[in-house]
Amino acid sequence: MQEVNQQELQHLISVSTGFIDTYIIECYQQPAMLLPQNIVLSALDSPTNVTTIDWHDTQLPVYAIHHPSHSKGVALVIEGEDSRQRFALMCNEMPQSMRLRISEVVDCEQSLRPEEVFQYVQVGEQVFHVPNLAAIEKSLML
Repeated sequence: MQEVNQQELQHLISVSTGFIDTYIIECYQQPAMLLPQNIVLSALDSPTNVTTIDWHDTQLPVYAIHHPSHSKGVALVIEGEDSRQRFALMCNEMPQSMRLRISEVVDCEQSLRPEEVFQYVQVGEQVFHVPNLAAIEKSLML
């Protein structure tokens, strides 16, 4: 019998339960973002007018999704495939946490979609967007 490591076991448990723990993040001039909690490494109070944040002695680029009138926000540190691909999402405030049944999340077909949006989805009556993290990370590295 093959030995299953802890990460694989946690993945199997989360998939078999049919639930995903998410953050609902309000975004300026677009539907709220739906983001799995397990890719958020940290949340830091921050002024919003910054282009980088210091996290564990590393300067991370900031991707702003906050309302421009807010002078203070929360920077969510987003995990990348490796440490060089980490960045921070600048939000209005600490996002709302929600456990969703995977079957409640339905794809919305929209012909026009910014590169930074992977997919629009609907939960109940509300439309959200799932970010294209690779495109966001790429836009920050230019």
